[in-house]
Amino acid sequence: MPKAIRAVLAGVALFFAPSIWLHLSTPMVSPAKATPADAALIFGAVVRAGAITPLHQERLDAGIALYHSGAAARLVVSNTAAAAEVMHSYLLSQGIPAEAIERDPQAERSPDTCAFEAGQGTGRSVILVSQRFHLPRLALHCRRYALDPQYVIADSHSRAPSPLATKVRVRTGRFLRETFLIWGTLLRIYPHKP
Repeated sequence: MPKAIRAVLAGVALFFAPSIWLHLSTPMVSPAKATPADAALIFGAVVRAGAITPLHQERLDAGIALYHSGAAARLVVSNTAAAAEVMHSYLLSQGIPAEAIERDPQAERSPDTCAFEAGQGTGRSVILVSQRFHLPRLALHCRRYALDPQYVIADSHSRAPSPLATKVRVRTGRFLRETFLIWGTLLRIYPHKP
């Protein structure tokens, strides 16, 4: 095999190695397999024109399942102020009592949620709720804050079927984005706050 091809393959392997390692080493479970915790941290996603996206709804619905099963005593919605309010309203509309919902309205990026929880100083047990593609990076961020959470997968099996080309495009894009952000975290350039 020519040296140039070996060098390219080695570079690709090096680029994806941290992401693959995190995927393999992060113990992710479905909401049904979560063990009881004090709170579930529901990570934010884009809210467009005051409406929750399907991706975001999956996270909220997984949190609702955790609450109803007794696996989470409280639900923490974490996003920007306006988006956290939309998340809060959604949970209320789904029958979650107001006293069981906390808001973290200052999370502009995923690591902000981990920082907020650690800053509370409660030492409570937590569950991190997001999609499978997102949880490995969350594991990396939350390790910095000495959180020892469970990782609950919010992927829904009731999504409308997508064409194979769409699935490949979307999943590849998410995996590449997460890989770049993992490298940014390892190199301490993400998240950067001035």
